[in-house]
Amino acid sequence: MKIRFTTLSIALGLAAIGMTTSCSKDNSLAPNVEEQSISKRAVTPSPTIGGTVNFTATGTKGYLKTIATGTYGARNFHQGTVPDLVDTTQWKNPASTYYYNLITNDGGTSTSYDFQFSGTANASLTVNTSKYDLYYVNTAFESVSASTSATLISNGVAGSNSLNGIGNSSSTGWYIYNLSNHIMSSYGPRTYILENKTTGDKWKLRLNSVYKDETPNASYAATNFPFMSFDYKKL
Repeated sequence: MKIRFTTLSIALGLAAIGMTTSCSKDNSLAPNVEEQSISKRAVTPSPTIGGTVNFTATGTKGYLKTIATGTYGARNFHQGTVPDLVDTTQWKNPASTYYYNLITNDGGTSTSYDFQFSGTANASLTVNTSKYDLYYVNTAFESVSASTSATLISNGVAGSNSLNGIGNSSSTGWYIYNLSNHIMSSYGPRTYILENKTTGDKWKLRLNSVYKDETPNASYAATNFPFMSFDYKKL
């Protein structure tokens, strides 16, 4: 297995925190090859509120849920190799880094992604800094608009928020690690904004959970991770 997590590794990891062809002139009106490729790969969200569709990108499992018009939720998102023979909805060998593409609503790759999850329990969010700036705001996801004032995270990373089980509003991180029961939870209200450096387009993002079905499988030292759950919408 490429990566295996234990309660101890999470605790130690958190403590260490301190916490691609050009067209001829005669073919200039033909669709761009890259655009065609993206179109074939893209997951089309369900038009029904509450409807779901499975991710289809290579090495990607989980599903996309339509929460509201234009608002989508990735559930049990994870990447890896070799399907588990007991539970085929998951990988036997989870990847150490998960990549997501907002344009295709599906898993990405190391060369084509908008943000990634890596680090301890694959919980640290890192945007593709060649494309986006990352901001955070302590405002509920539903209330965030394109005009909402937010704070820039200069390195484009949102990882651990705190170790106290409560949360820290001034920390740029999204997840709380409770040392008393070794359970991770989302700090709220906390919404992230990704702003495209070239176009100025914005997306809002809420990170919900690292556990499968968003529920720890134990009240102490749950082991059903990392299955990322997050919601997003283009502003």
